[in-house]
Amino acid sequence: MTDLVDVPKIDWIRDRVKNSHYQISEHALRFLMLGKVSVKEIEDAILNGKIIEIHRHPQRGNSSLVLGYSGEKPVHVMCADGKDDSLEVLFAYVPSSPIWDDPKNRSQSGGKPMEEKSRRCFFCGGEIKGITVGNFDYRLEGKLYVIKKVPAELCVQCGEKYISAEAAKRINELIDAGKTVKAEEVQVYEY
Repeated sequence: MTDLVDVPKIDWIRDRVKNSHYQISEHALRFLMLGKVSVKEIEDAILNGKIIEIHRHPQRGNSSLVLGYSGEKPVHVMCADGKDDSLEVLFAYVPSSPIWDDPKNRSQSGGKPMEEKSRRCFFCGGEIKGITVGNFDYRLEGKLYVIKKVPAELCVQCGEKYISAEAAKRINELIDAGKTVKAEEVQVYEY
């Protein structure tokens, strides 16, 4: 893409979506898997949306926050130039409180732009809150482990979870000890 400020423009973004020349990050994939947004909703939002924010980050590069609608549902999609002439869909979500007063406007209390200095999500700049995760999926050496009741922090905007070094060490200790409390059935699909 040729642009002096290296930020995806809406026509370029729409063209990539129309031609299915885009990739979806694992971060966005989590929201797809949770049923919060669908691929169709992401595409609808981009095809009828507009850029409402430009995010500049010295290490990760620049990105555009698109607001669009799928039917009546507002959807935010963060996009970036994939550097191979493709679009990267970094994350997608339905804007909500406390970060957003409405789909177009950040709240005064929780929606500071990502350049502001405070406890903010590395990926989207959203506010981070302390939570207890019901199920925390953890992969180690090709095996899936589910750890219950993990103290963590959650980005209220994009859903990224953060755990402390102590919690990560405790998870490894539990796995190393091999003392599971129960087994649950996992659905496996082949693509």
